[in-house]
Amino acid sequence: MFFRMKFSIPALAASALVLCTACTDSAPTEQTTFFAMDTAVSITLPADSSAQSAQEAITALSGSLDSFRADSVVSSLNETGQVTDAALAKILSQTASLSDRFGDAVSLTCGNVTKLWGISTDSPAVPSEQELHTALQTVDDTQIRLQGDQITLENGAALDLGSVAKGYALDAVYERWQTEDVPYGICSMHSAVLLFGEKPDKSLFTVQIQSPDDAAKTLGTVSVPACFLATAGGYERYFTADDGNEYCHILDLQTGYPVQSDLTTVTVFTDNGLKADYLSTLIFLEGTESIQSHLTAADYQIVAADQNGTLYISDGLQFTEAPV
Repeated sequence: MFFRMKFSIPALAASALVLCTACTDSAPTEQTTFFAMDTAVSITLPADSSAQSAQEAITALSGSLDSFRADSVVSSLNETGQVTDAALAKILSQTASLSDRFGDAVSLTCGNVTKLWGISTDSPAVPSEQELHTALQTVDDTQIRLQGDQITLENGAALDLGSVAKGYALDAVYERWQTEDVPYGICSMHSAVLLFGEKPDKSLFTVQIQSPDDAAKTLGTVSVPACFLATAGGYERYFTADDGNEYCHILDLQTGYPVQSDLTTVTVFTDNGLKADYLSTLIFLEGTESIQSHLTAADYQIVAADQNGTLYISDGLQFTEAPV
């Protein structure tokens, strides 16, 4: 999940892997960086705005939503089968609505499968066929029960929110910045980004999408107003096993193995962080077979590339391809 954003004013950068043009004048800005949700987070705001509440929101959600953290709300739910938590209930409800629309390729009850692989940990490993078979029996989002803010998991299901957590965190930042009357800003969580508000010079944000084949190159440039975006690809997080094969972190929950997509990267632009995060994973999993339906969607736009280097650009998206 790499993309690059470029800023034309000093210090207004989202992260080492993301560059974005946020402003064309000399308006002073301040950047705050920290680590949360297993990634580097960068917040850039006008000099008279504070990043504190946004950082607090992300840090709190990082602690509660991490299935690999023993004291998190998600781990408690996976262990006991029941918790009461407003944020988690909201995530599950929003994701269920997306699954009703797009199908069940992205499942939040993949926790037992992702735990076997441990790709987000210091000790990833290739599971046995029997281990995968057993874990896959528990991947079923119909085993999630919601009653208000009370969540119940049944029949051994376990959550992993890796496909939506960063996007939801950006939604939380968006809500805080609206309340605080922040004029404009950038919050980058490496593979998911919030472009907020209106720049002083009224120009669009400019996003350079990194090539999945060469970190020093880009696929092209997108000009967009304030929005959320998220990128999925198998080249960002993977490990090399003892058998010499590389295994990426995006899992095909039909097989239990890392997905063999014919897409190399997908970036989604939309009006909601959780939706952007969810859709980038979904489209990458689906590959080019279903790409046309996403190119003409009314409520989101995409830039994607396949293994042959073919680009797929949504209708109406202001995209300029990088020179060869």
